[in-house]
Amino acid sequence: MRLAVTCELENEAMPLDFRRKILSFLKYALSNYDKKSYEYLYGKGKTEPKDFCFSVYFPEAKISGQGINVRSKKLIINISSYDIELGINLYNSLIRQQWRTYDLSTFNKIKKIINMNLKKEKIIKNDKVQFHTLSPIVIRDHNKELGTDWYLTFEDNNYEKILKRNLKSELINKFDEDVTKDIDNLKISDISMKKIIAKSYDINIPCAIGNFALEGKQYLLNYFYKAGLGSKRSLGFSLLDIFE
Repeated sequence: MRLAVTCELENEAMPLDFRRKILSFLKYALSNYDKKSYEYLYGKGKTEPKDFCFSVYFPEAKISGQGINVRSKKLIINISSYDIELGINLYNSLIRQQWRTYDLSTFNKIKKIINMNLKKEKIIKNDKVQFHTLSPIVIRDHNKELGTDWYLTFEDNNYEKILKRNLKSELINKFDEDVTKDIDNLKISDISMKKIIAKSYDINIPCAIGNFALEGKQYLLNYFYKAGLGSKRSLGFSLLDIFE
């Protein structure tokens, strides 16, 4: 399920660390609509990856080192959910929030939702798909013993090894298929990926945007299309669209 939500802002100022503000807005809307769904996703001890992701687009925006100037006073939240029930709950929660204001920060707020558009999902019929990133792909190399994180991009030699390791850990209990073998057999081809730095919870994270191709089992390609590919998906990263 894919959804585009257009919001009107009170003024033009947005922080560089905007993704956590949008996530707080989505969590607020969901908690006010369906506490059971909210607790399932975000209740105490719930740290597993979520089956949805989102991106944020600012029309007519200018980015500087101090923040984002959104001349249009609008933002568009693109949401994709692999879980249809979750997607419906997110949609209904935002419908309820439509005419209510929400404070994004001390200096700006969402005045109202001015449009909600259900997007038609594309059907994957082949074993090879070209993807375009709608939000940056994050590949996190987490060291459990040291409690440290290192972030990789498509420029790093071992990015594919770390990405596949993370996918196996995430999906081993999700699919009946031999997912470990199928992830090993995934072929990733860089078309025009480039490294950028994105701020998330006051951390500058190396990540990647652009176009790339994936070749593998259709059920995996379909999952990545709907749920995203990479780390921190439900924090506003790793949303994909099919590039034709």
